[in-house]
Amino acid sequence: MKNSFRYIQETMLRSSLNRAQLNSGIVFECRSTSNTYHGKETHFFIQLGDLGGFQRLDRNKKLAFFLHGWNDEGSKDWVHEMLFTWTRFQPDYTVCVVDWGNLSQNDYKSASMSIFDVGLTVAAIVEFLENMYPKYMSRSNVTIAGYSLGAHAAGYAGSVLKGQIDQIIGLDPAGPLFTLPAVVSTDYRLDASDAKFVQVLHTSGGTLGVGVKSGHADFYPNGGTAPQRNCNSFIQLQDMQNTNPIACSHSTAAIFFKHSMNPDYAFVGYQCDSYWSYSRGLCSNNRNGRFGIHSQKMAHGDFYFDTLSQKPYVQSSSSRRRRRKPSYKIIFG
Repeated sequence: MKNSFRYIQETMLRSSLNRAQLNSGIVFECRSTSNTYHGKETHFFIQLGDLGGFQRLDRNKKLAFFLHGWNDEGSKDWVHEMLFTWTRFQPDYTVCVVDWGNLSQNDYKSASMSIFDVGLTVAAIVEFLENMYPKYMSRSNVTIAGYSLGAHAAGYAGSVLKGQIDQIIGLDPAGPLFTLPAVVSTDYRLDASDAKFVQVLHTSGGTLGVGVKSGHADFYPNGGTAPQRNCNSFIQLQDMQNTNPIACSHSTAAIFFKHSMNPDYAFVGYQCDSYWSYSRGLCSNNRNGRFGIHSQKMAHGDFYFDTLSQKPYVQSSSSRRRRRKPSYKIIFG
């Protein structure tokens, strides 16, 4: 039965991939922390065919893209908060929100089949910049983060760019049609070959999110499945965008990503073979890995950690230092 489902899913995805084309309706809204650039504000838009937008890019900064998910758009408040927070805590980057709302606000199946158009358009922007500014712009200085369906679109962009971009950050990549009801080939979903370093945050694995390892470093807060701790009570759900525990857990990936941008609140996991082992303290001496834009991109494997039920979801670095037991030096005399 699973083979039948996989065949149907891959047939649809393959057909969409083969028909993929550039989409000029996708808008790139970009921001840099500099107050001005060439006498203009550093908040600007890029579209295919609009040379003026490209000329406003600060060529001395690295470039990052953020791709939203299904039934969403780049003009939403939470997306703008992500854009502002990212440039605040990583000022050496210009960050662009990829608004593919013209495609994402269709039914789920149609939106899923559009990820290849989105990925192809992102890759074309990167290639155009490389050709326009060959001494400054390089795909090796590009980061792409994507949430839900946007994670798979980011993966396809990386694949088109031959896996040569610096990193992809997958935020609970969408599960339905990609790993549910069957797991499709990595040709059609985010995987570790799509960038030099691929890190993935799982928050609703096996339901709305993929249920398989998808990167070099996969992070599993609270086991990586629904419900996440900030979604397991009605009071907590009232503060969330989605009141369904599974939908809330899925969107939690983007929320955790934004909070992880503050260097004082590190989302750190311990390498382990399962959440069961981690929760029983069997991995406390294992190597750790940090999720997010401040990752050192060195740790590979599966990493587990627990979160708090309310903002900022993890303890601050100063709080963790205060909790450490003092060491005593015994002097014999």
